[in-house]
Amino acid sequence: PNVDCDLIIQYMCHPQLRDGFVTDTITEATKDTQEVDQKTNKLSFKYGMHEPYEFYAKCSKRIRNKGLFIADQNLGATDTAMRTRQEDNRNNPHGFECEEERDYYPYWHPSPWRDIAVLTSNTGRCSYFKKHSQNQEGKFECSTPERNNQDECVASGGQWAYTNPWNIDPPECIANGFSRDNHLGNTKTGFTNSYNWVIPRLSSFTNDYLNADGTANCALRIRYNISTGDYPGWNQVDNNGAMIDSSSNNVNSPVRQNPYVGYGKNPSDPNSPIWQLRLALNTDQYGRTFEDRSHMFYMSKRPSSVAASHRIINLNVRGKRGNIVEAYPAVEYDFTPNELRVNVGDFIHFQWTGCDTNPNYAGEGTQGTDRSNIVEIEDRRKNYPRDFSTQTMFENAETAWKMAHLNQYGGKICATDTQTDCCKTLDQLNRAGGDINQNVQNCFKLNDPSAQYFDGGPIQMKKSGTFDYMSTRNNNFSNRSQKGTIYVEPLLPTWGVVVASCGAVGFVGASLVAGGAYYASTHPTSAVATYFAGAAV
Repeated sequence: PNVDCDLIIQYMCHPQLRDGFVTDTITEATKDTQEVDQKTNKLSFKYGMHEPYEFYAKCSKRIRNKGLFIADQNLGATDTAMRTRQEDNRNNPHGFECEEERDYYPYWHPSPWRDIAVLTSNTGRCSYFKKHSQNQEGKFECSTPERNNQDECVASGGQWAYTNPWNIDPPECIANGFSRDNHLGNTKTGFTNSYNWVIPRLSSFTNDYLNADGTANCALRIRYNISTGDYPGWNQVDNNGAMIDSSSNNVNSPVRQNPYVGYGKNPSDPNSPIWQLRLALNTDQYGRTFEDRSHMFYMSKRPSSVAASHRIINLNVRGKRGNIVEAYPAVEYDFTPNELRVNVGDFIHFQWTGCDTNPNYAGEGTQGTDRSNIVEIEDRRKNYPRDFSTQTMFENAETAWKMAHLNQYGGKICATDTQTDCCKTLDQLNRAGGDINQNVQNCFKLNDPSAQYFDGGPIQMKKSGTFDYMSTRNNNFSNRSQKGTIYVEPLLPTWGVVVASCGAVGFVGASLVAGGAYYASTHPTSAVATYFAGAAV
């Protein structure tokens, strides 16, 4: 590998967490601003917010950790935790995040984020990550927010206050999948690296983190750090040695900004000086932490009709409007997982969302909008849907119709040319004039403005088979493809069927199968549940 790399996957839930309806960044002055959202016609908070303001307020006052290695970067002694070696956002913060908490993991003060997983290039550090995760380890902070350590806190009359751990499982810590530099997570297989997250139960939250109706407002973030081997950043963890700290700052730094290095004398010149080369090194990015976040999503209880022994797997859409150049560094529309393997009895929750404020990039339907649907195709080389009457992917016509048409305008067809709360017919669209592909009542192009988020609900896959599908809106054959495949495996794998039918041995085999099914029903997220999903015991 060219770098050390750690990916930290985290989530946060809080009643104050919200999306806004503008893309501007929230500030202290605007955090309570409410206006009428023109899309919903409701009075709403104008600006989105992830971290609670109280978390940001403490960080913006707390003096930064002056024991950290900052190379030859010029940070002041009174700079707060809103400034790190990597970034100075004191006057231009990214929402209410704390720069120091974002750039360092595990963090030493309380954080609103809960750990899901650590994907690392060095699994020897896993015990360290798990031990110091706030999932398992409580954190301290001073009641006088300016102080960042116990001695100064107590000396100033403050209280060195303890915050309990989340008391949830430590993060899973596993080896990173291989990916080339700057290739957007693509692996040797041609698919992107991924991690399967089992959504936590709402019972793991106290009421302080839930809405009044028992749901939770949540967000996900991925922080990925790339580190260099040019200084011992992990020496204490890896070798029980001294970890690099502030004693190696400034003139003592082992790395310098864009340094000149000597690289040999000219062999043909006996009087040659040592020739110099200049390296392209920026010490505020050496190593470096990046971050991606989701918009807000809700966690809710599983429907009462779905037993706890059944798995529910999300099927979503990723990517954005535009051609490959315009979408970069994101990707064009794609289903995710692109290839999904489930068992008979599993539920798939078909749901996706999009943006209505994209730039005027290439795409279908109303300019600036994202929309997707699902229709079955005979195989992925085909670009026409199967006849509606012969589709086999969904159990009934109602579900297949909803997946294809997104229940736009409640399934209502306009009776007259002047109606606005309905889908226009092709004749009505042509009579309306203009570019019919931009008409918001053109449901053939999925243009209903209210279809920005589609929730198909959990649908049980009741028969085995291979089902190929596409989106009719975005599957431009020559430019881009939006297709996927669902493989539904039989309830019992082949070995289970064979063992269960082997005469006298069959009793033992059947007992094993029954035992496995029982274990699956009581451990729905286990590997065994993959084989026994949907078993009734």
